[in-house]
Amino acid sequence: MNQLELLSPAGDLQIFKAVVNVGADAVYFGGDLFGARAYAKNFSIEEAAEAIRYAHTHGARAYLTVNTLLKNTEIERNLYTYLRDYVNAGIDAFIVQDFGVFSFIREYFPDTHVHISTQASLCTKYGAKFFEDLGAKRIVTAREISIDEIRAIHESSPDLEIESFIHGALCVCYSGQCLMSSILGGRSGNRGRCAQPCRLPYDAFDKDGNKLNKKGQYILSPKDFCTINYLPDMINAGVNSFKIEGRMKQLEYATGVVSVYRHYIDEYLYRGAKNYKVTEVDIQKLLDYGNRSGFTDLYLHKHNGPEMITFEAPSHKKVEGATVDISEKKKRVDCYIKALAGRDFSIKFVAEDGREATVTGDVVQEAKNKPTTKEDIIKAASGLGNTPYTMGNIHVDYDDNIFLPVSAIKNARREAIEILSASQMVEELPKTIIDFKELKALPNTKFPARCFVNLAKEHQLDAVVKCDFVDEIAVPVSLFEKASKGFSGDVYVSLPSILRKDYVTKIDIPKDAAGVLASSFDELGLLKEMGYPDDKVILDHRLYTFNNRSIKQFRELGYKSNCIPYELSLKELKHRDNGGSQMIVYSKIPMMITANCTVKNTVGCKKNNDIITVVDRKNESLSVECNCDYCYNTIYNSKKYVAFDLKDELKELGADEYRLDFTIEDFKETMDILLSYKSTFIENSPVHLHDNYTKGHLKRGVE
Repeated sequence: MNQLELLSPAGDLQIFKAVVNVGADAVYFGGDLFGARAYAKNFSIEEAAEAIRYAHTHGARAYLTVNTLLKNTEIERNLYTYLRDYVNAGIDAFIVQDFGVFSFIREYFPDTHVHISTQASLCTKYGAKFFEDLGAKRIVTAREISIDEIRAIHESSPDLEIESFIHGALCVCYSGQCLMSSILGGRSGNRGRCAQPCRLPYDAFDKDGNKLNKKGQYILSPKDFCTINYLPDMINAGVNSFKIEGRMKQLEYATGVVSVYRHYIDEYLYRGAKNYKVTEVDIQKLLDYGNRSGFTDLYLHKHNGPEMITFEAPSHKKVEGATVDISEKKKRVDCYIKALAGRDFSIKFVAEDGREATVTGDVVQEAKNKPTTKEDIIKAASGLGNTPYTMGNIHVDYDDNIFLPVSAIKNARREAIEILSASQMVEELPKTIIDFKELKALPNTKFPARCFVNLAKEHQLDAVVKCDFVDEIAVPVSLFEKASKGFSGDVYVSLPSILRKDYVTKIDIPKDAAGVLASSFDELGLLKEMGYPDDKVILDHRLYTFNNRSIKQFRELGYKSNCIPYELSLKELKHRDNGGSQMIVYSKIPMMITANCTVKNTVGCKKNNDIITVVDRKNESLSVECNCDYCYNTIYNSKKYVAFDLKDELKELGADEYRLDFTIEDFKETMDILLSYKSTFIENSPVHLHDNYTKGHLKRGVE
């Protein structure tokens, strides 16, 4: 097993040093660019360099979050010099979400470790293996997966490091799959600016208008995660990095939580799992440092459940005055000095862990005037104030009537302490840095775009087969047989938005399918293991191709087709390589994919693919669809996303296909949209849009 690591967040330099002092083995933090907490204080490169030095001096590691989706201009203009400064400062690893950023680091900084963020939504051994084969050192698992699912990943990839969250706030949506803050308020979670709409009040209603939530309005707000009782189980499952959430939390929270988990990880290491027991006093300490309506550990054992939802106002509660000692924990050293006339002067420091360092100086001379006394030697050797050490015993073997310059003693002391410090610093790999080459955006070739329809329901298929202008379709595997008989064009199989271990056996792709529409890295890994041809896979919009680096890397792996993400503007898309891309021109934007089920959490599990309505504080109605085949909910925007009136601008982008996504529409809605598409894009008639609709981010974009 890899060495166990307690990983703490830090929002500033003071917190960084403090959590190292209370026992963190590693610290993750954000710089002034590209981190998933854009509103945190974050670190300047000067502060980061000091933090990295501090960590390494104390035997700890430092990781930088670069876990947002990047636009072309950001990658080509800023990313290289930004990362290079951190590599030169000694950063131990980068935490990334964007596939383009991942490939960028592997290309230009090949010796620097890359950790795949929880934003990649990795749930299975297949996604883990996908990244391991590409050179990832570590994955951060999705917060929703259980101990058994973690164990399956570890058993499949025993050399891959596994990092899992153990404490702190939970997102109700699979991380990296949330567009709710982005679409409703323009603050993108994928860009580090989440406004946390999940923490707002909602009411839920069934199709007959009956109110479902009786316990409270905060039905999308999870309690804080706390796994302190199950650390031995997580260790045995293969977790070796235990991650605390909270880069925007205060000093008292970070140091307090770290100190408790440090104690119990040490308890496990010293006493083993049989004697592991958490006291109520320490549980209360964690509650005092901060909680939301208590704690939950449900995801470690179950897929979902109402006991992990706050239902009441989810403010973060803490008890004032709950603090721990954050003073620098200095290591004791004993000092051995030899100052004998006619022999080389030497000073040796021996640390309490057995490490030692010796420095030999010039030959000690006899005194001609005032001799150097034992007290002089001890005073000059004792100046350890700004080092991570405190003096223990000093042993001095010396002759009377010798002369030894105080400066020589001090210089030897400093050199010996530097050697001793270097011996405990985290071992650093050679930092190779490759010269940067800008990836130039090529002009998009403009061809008439084909029509691709992605549908979910049988009545939607009934509508599509009546339309001879539709070139290709994607359907769930359950509809493939009917679609292949009734539709004359190519039929693809659409895979679920999220894939979990228990549902892998449901992925059965017919041999005569034109290809697959894949939504996750887990599915890409599964398809590879199945031997499915990469060039028959379409990367759905959830496999973000935000920039040309990601498109290039996917193409080099054999994936030729992709779907343009929702969060890029028309202006930004002009600089994106859109050849081989689908452009969604109609959908009800899926804003959240949740492991938790709003139906189960309010009235109990029905397993009948319910569609309910959630109403927010502005009286907007959001549809929530239960996908009981794969056990997740999808929350859709209240407004339809329609880009028909932008057809002239869309033509300039050079996308291969215009795509219509049908999810919860009835037959009439589906047919109306299809006929409107035909009128607009085929017959070039004026656009008439009567419904409440949005253009998404095509005009405004995201920061």
